[in-house]
Formats: sequence, structure tokens, C-alpha cells
Amino acid sequence: MTRLLAAPLAVSVVILLTGCSSDDGAEPPAVAASSPQVARLGWVERSPVTGPALVFHTHRLAVTGDGWEADVEIRNETGIAWEIATDPVAVARSFGLMLFATGTLAEVEERGADGDLPGLRSARSFVPALPRRLAPGTRWRGTVSADGALATGRFLRVVFGPLVADGDPPGDLPDRFVWITDHAYELKP
Repeated sequence: MTRLLAAPLAVSVVILLTGCSSDDGAEPPAVAASSPQVARLGWVERSPVTGPALVFHTHRLAVTGDGWEADVEIRNETGIAWEIATDPVAVARSFGLMLFATGTLAEVEERGADGDLPGLRSARSFVPALPRRLAPGTRWRGTVSADGALATGRFLRVVFGPLVADGDPPGDLPDRFVWITDHAYELKP
């Protein structure tokens, strides 16, 4: 099953920005920051699963002394172009990592349906720079990164987006969406 947020772009960005705030006044429990670690992940996810698709790769993840970085890739196997970096504000608010309490897809689905997704750990650096458009048959591979500690014991998912179709998307793909990986990586102490 694939994780994507299919909503108008503005709504997707708002959902990602609202995070997992609570009005009950309770303080969240203190958690320790993960120590530096490197994981060769090799995640490959297609949407849709068969036929023409966008393919999302997460090759490697590193938690560094002062932040994180991920070696990621988007491959366009559809017959249309996809806009990626035409809105820098939306990219800054939609590309990065989300940390979940569990590694289950059920948690992602429930929290997405409730509009209660975790706050996005936004990528601040893209090397090489994201292309404005990803033409059919092309790919972008690069390293996304940011400063900031990541909580040990949490399950990390990579977030790609927003992606906006330039034409009619294939299969069940919406014309605008943000992709959250099916795979999750548990951050070590």
C-alpha cells in the first residue's frame, strides 16, 4: 500500500504544517536525541504499483552530530512532466522527514485521515538543487538535509513533495500530492 496525501496543494501544505499539536495542555514526554548513525536503506516505492508510475527511492540515511541527511531519488516513469520546485515555499514545507511512534502504516493512515500528522522536519539543503520539472523518463537524485536532532526510538519516514502533474496523471495518481514513504526506519539510541 502506498502513502500519499492527495489533496489540494494548499491543504497538503497546511496539514504538514499543523503537525501533531494537542490542546490538552499535557507536556510530551522527554526523549533522547539519536546518536550519529548511517543506514543503507534501499527503499523503492512506486505509485501506482503497476504501469506508468513515479518511483521514490531512499538510498541512505545519516543522522549526524548536528542534523540529518538522506540520499533520495524520484524517477518519472509516467508519460507526463511533474512540477517539483516551482513553489519554493511549498517545497520548504513539504520535503523532509516525519517521525512516528510506530513503524506501522496504520498509524500513518489514521493520523493522515484525522489531520494529525507529525510535524515535518523540513529539508533545508538540496544537493544538487531540485529541478523545477521532472520530464517523462528522467530522474532527480540528491541529498536532502537539515540541522536538528531526531528522537531515538521514533520511526522515520521520508516525505517527498509537493508534486504537481502537468497533464493527466496515470492510474490512481492525483494531480497534486505529497508522498510519505511506506517504509520506516527506527532511530537507534
